[in-house]
Amino acid sequence: MISSRTSLIPLSFLSGESSWPEERRRHALLIGNARPDEVWGDVAAIPAPSPFRNRHITGCLCCSRDPVVMVLAQVFQERVTGRRPFFHEVAVLVVSQEMSALRQQLENDVLVRARYRLVF
Repeated sequence: MISSRTSLIPLSFLSGESSWPEERRRHALLIGNARPDEVWGDVAAIPAPSPFRNRHITGCLCCSRDPVVMVLAQVFQERVTGRRPFFHEVAVLVVSQEMSALRQQLENDVLVRARYRLVF
């Protein structure tokens, strides 16, 4: 029996140019803007935050979910339904100053934890 822990998709954070070998990048999804000289299996952009963020009641989905969380939910669904190329792992490109806050947001999101394994 395979544990659910091993079936989760590995999710890593990058704060700059990837040191991953090309073979690894070829089977991974990058969330963010790829450098022209880097080849990734697939790339998904991070949308701008909602202009309504934090304007509604506490717990409102459009106010409390980070854009990266929304992208992770969308790419997972597209991967399962075959509308996106299959990827073995995900890398999120984020500036160093925002990495800790984003990591905490992802660790606390029940849907992210059900589908992805954060790699430290």
